[in-house]
Amino acid sequence: MSYVWSPEDMARLERLLQRDHTLYGAVLIGLEGHLIEVQARAMEVLDEPESWALATKISGMATGSVREALDRISGALSKLGWAKTHVRILVNLGPADLPKWGTSLDLPLAIILLQAAGELPDLPEHQEADFLLFGELGIHGEVRRVRGALSLAFCARPGQKLIVPLGNEKECALIRAKPGHEGCGIYPVGLLEEAIEFFKGKRTLENALKQSIQFSPVVARSPDLGVIRGQEEAKEAAVIAAAGGHNLLLIGPPGEGKTLLANAMAGILPRLTDAEKVLLTKIYSACGELGNDGQAVTRRPFRAVHHTASTQGLIGGGSKEPRPGEITLAHLGVLFLDELAEFRGSTLDALRQPLEAGEITISRVQWSVTYPCQFTLVAAMNPCPCGYYGTEKCHCRITEVKRYQKRISGPILDRIDLQVTMKPLSLEERFTPTQQEVSPRLRALVERARERQARRFAGTGILFNAAIPAGQVMECCQFSSEGLEAYKQVVASNNISTRSMDRLAKVARTVADLSESDRVEARHVLKAARYVIGGLLRHGF
Repeated sequence: MSYVWSPEDMARLERLLQRDHTLYGAVLIGLEGHLIEVQARAMEVLDEPESWALATKISGMATGSVREALDRISGALSKLGWAKTHVRILVNLGPADLPKWGTSLDLPLAIILLQAAGELPDLPEHQEADFLLFGELGIHGEVRRVRGALSLAFCARPGQKLIVPLGNEKECALIRAKPGHEGCGIYPVGLLEEAIEFFKGKRTLENALKQSIQFSPVVARSPDLGVIRGQEEAKEAAVIAAAGGHNLLLIGPPGEGKTLLANAMAGILPRLTDAEKVLLTKIYSACGELGNDGQAVTRRPFRAVHHTASTQGLIGGGSKEPRPGEITLAHLGVLFLDELAEFRGSTLDALRQPLEAGEITISRVQWSVTYPCQFTLVAAMNPCPCGYYGTEKCHCRITEVKRYQKRISGPILDRIDLQVTMKPLSLEERFTPTQQEVSPRLRALVERARERQARRFAGTGILFNAAIPAGQVMECCQFSSEGLEAYKQVVASNNISTRSMDRLAKVARTVADLSESDRVEARHVLKAARYVIGGLLRHGF
C-alpha cells in the first residue's frame, strides 16, 4: 500500500528535487589527503519512506568501506529521529576516477543526506566551499577519530573551516605549518548532533587554533650511548654511520648490546627540522601510530623489525587500501633488522630498491602510491647458527658457519658500508661505570660533519656521503696525495671489488669530515678500512 502524501507535503518534496547540494570531504591515499567534492540531489519522491541506506546510491569509485557508511549513517540518524527518508538520493563523489577508502567521508555524507532530504537548510552557494568535513560515525551518533587526520587537514583550501572529530583537533592544528593556511579554522565535534545543530544555526563551534596546544612526543628518547659498556669500535662505527648516512652491520654473539647500540644510534643523528617533524607526524598519523591526540614525532624514529615480518609489513602495500610499511615508519631514522640471517631472502631483496632510491612505489590496478623511506639501516646477526663462533661455546662446523653467513645476499651486503664485530665483554669492561650525556656530544660532532657535507654537495641533490653516485666518488671525496696513495695500497693489497672501493672512499670521506679535514688523508683511509675491508675479510663476505 502506497503512502498518501498531503498536497502541501507533496509540493514541499517536489521542491527538493530541484535543489543541488555540495559539501567537501577528504580521503587518505597513501600519505596524502585528497579533497573530495560530495554532491547530492534528491531524485524522486518515494511511495513509502525507506531507510537511508536503501534510498541512497553512491557513485564515484566508492569502495566497500565507503558504501558501508550508509549503514552507520542510518543507525546514527535513526537515534536522532530520522529513521527514514522520503526521497531517493543520488550522491556523487568527485573526482570520480579517484578511489575512495576509509571512513573519513561518514560525516559529510550524513550532513549532505539531511540537506538533500530537506531536514537541514541549504548552504548559500557562495558558502558551500567554506567547509571541509571528515570523521567516522558510530551508530550511536558519535563522531570518531580517523587516522591520517593531519594529511586530510593539509588538503584544505586556504580559509576553509575544518569540522573534524573531537580527538583529532590538536593533530589538525599543525595545519599552521602550511603557508597560506593561517585563515583556516579547526572545529571539533564529538557527536553528529553537534554538527547538525551547527548547520541549523543553533550552535557555535570553538576554533581549536585559538588555543595554545602542547604536543607530546610519540617516539621515545633513545638511550644514551654512554650506557653501553665497552664496544668502543662499535660505538665509533655508529658515529661514522650517523655522520655519513652509512648503513651498518653489527656481528656478534647474543647479549652484547647490538640492539641497544642500534637504538642509541638514533639519538646521535642530526636533530629534526620543523618540516621533518610535520612530515613524520603525517606518516605516523596515516599509519594509525598516534595513540592520543596531541602527539607528534619530534625525535628520529627507531623501528626494530623481527625476522618473521612479511615483505608487505616491511615495505608497505595492501591489496585494497595502501598502507606504509616499517621502512616508511623509519624514514629519517633508524631501521633495525635483528637476526639478519634469519630473514627470508625475498624480504631482504625487497629492500634493495628502497635503499638505493630512498622511496618505495607500490602499484596496483587502480592506484599507485609512493612512500618516502630514507632511513639508516642497522642490521645485526650472529656469526654462526649458535651465535658463539670463535669461542669455546661454539660447536658449529665450519661448513655450517659459511652456509649461515652466505644467507645474506651479495646485493644487500653491497649496500651496507660498515661492518663491525662486537666481542664478549671482559670482566673489567662489565664493571666499568657507565657515562651520561655522551650522545649529545657525539650528535654535535655528527651535525657538524653533516653541515660540511651540505656545503660540499649544495645544488647537487646529494644528501650525504653515502649517497654519492658511483661515477662521482673520486671527484666528491677529495683525497690528498698521501691519502690517495694509501687508498690505492689498501685496494691493491686486499683485491676488493669496485663497489667495495667506492664504499671505502665514502667512509673515508666521512671520517675526514668528523675530523673537520677538507682532504681525505692516509689516516682517514686506514680507519675506514678497519670497518669496510676488515669486516669483509674477517667474516668471509
